[in-house]
Amino acid sequence: MNAGGVSTVRAFGGLTDAPVRARRPRPPRDGNLIEPLARGLAVLQAFTSEDQWLGNLDIAERVALPNATVNRLLKSLTRLGYLTHSPQLRRYQLAAPVLSLGYAAVAGSTGRHILRGHMQALADSANAFVMLGQRDRLDIVLLEICHSNSSLVTLRLEQGARVPIAETAMGWALMASLPEDERDYLLAHIKRKSEGRWAVMESRIQRGLSQVKRSGYCVSHGAWRAEVTTAAVPLVPANRSAALVLGCASASPYMPPNRITREIGPTLVSLAKRMSEEIPNYDT
Repeated sequence: MNAGGVSTVRAFGGLTDAPVRARRPRPPRDGNLIEPLARGLAVLQAFTSEDQWLGNLDIAERVALPNATVNRLLKSLTRLGYLTHSPQLRRYQLAAPVLSLGYAAVAGSTGRHILRGHMQALADSANAFVMLGQRDRLDIVLLEICHSNSSLVTLRLEQGARVPIAETAMGWALMASLPEDERDYLLAHIKRKSEGRWAVMESRIQRGLSQVKRSGYCVSHGAWRAEVTTAAVPLVPANRSAALVLGCASASPYMPPNRITREIGPTLVSLAKRMSEEIPNYDT
């Protein structure tokens, strides 16, 4: 996992490994939301594993806040020990206390170790990557990743990586599990951020939602990365404590449509059902 579980952006397959520089949407207005706290956390989330140092302007662009506001937040986070400042570089770096938060979260996730066993079994049998994800605003954050040691395919993925919810099978599958009003709100937000690409994005999202309704899972043949095929299924705990998603990905030649229909898709649906029944019994 990357430092402290702070957001990482990795290319979803292929030989590239470039960070995605999309702005993070501001959280919706909420009377119970402490705005300064939310903004401070957004600043910490602006850092990725690709960013050893970031300047004020870089962070302000990523979190969509005024430079002056970001400057005050950076100084406060530095005084609290969550950031390190280099006067020579005039840039900031994540500090050790952020790492301790991430490690504490991982150490306390005993349930995920048990769920990981199911995922590893599927990864081994399918010779593919199997991923467990959860939504964070307009992204899916990968909580667990398993891959077969015998597979010749290498995808550059790691815990904490983010994939866009609007352009991936994992995102579409997760949206299919949301209540209608929450999904409509999310789609409206995606539309505002789509920068002229909404028509194509909406078509793919609706196709994914229809696939989940019809078959229990959806498939992306290179929607985000041309060389990768992903099948995904919603994973909703029996107590509905969280909206999760389970995905299986590999280079497209290793996951042809007939294999997905015959093997991968039904196996994902069955595994998601089993895992959803077990999640309430563990601290995930």
